[in-house]
Amino acid sequence: MSLRDSRVALEPIVQVLRAAGFWAYPLYGEDSRWLVACETESGRVDVRIGSDGYLVEVWDVSPGLFFDEEDERRRSVRERLARMTLVRLAETIRSAPLTPDEELLSHLWWDEQEHGVGVRLSTEIPFSAGPMLPEVVSSLLERLQELLTRIEERLLD
Repeated sequence: MSLRDSRVALEPIVQVLRAAGFWAYPLYGEDSRWLVACETESGRVDVRIGSDGYLVEVWDVSPGLFFDEEDERRRSVRERLARMTLVRLAETIRSAPLTPDEELLSHLWWDEQEHGVGVRLSTEIPFSAGPMLPEVVSSLLERLQELLTRIEERLLD
């Protein structure tokens, strides 16, 4: 599919999401592909043309997980331990997902700029399910926040 064709194919998605109250806009992404992007209070949304449908990704970063720590060295150590824990946690989830949210998990990382946990969930829906996209996005955003909270709690223990 050409770049122009993919942008045209995504235009109905912009309209569906806007009609549902999302601030959706077409964007030429870093991967040199067109996508529909939305920014919400619950996270960010990217919709691309996938292999056989719409690839829907929701992601967010929870900033400043250890900012309440006054000692700079101690905060640095806690962040380093969090990064190591996230690597092990991501490997565990990929090898044996425990919940439906974890089955959707496509990426888990420590964001150096925000000093917090980043989580990305992704799923692909058929082209025919385009009108249901607002419900899919809302559900994924809710699941994203729940998973992010659980991961933060685990890192803070």
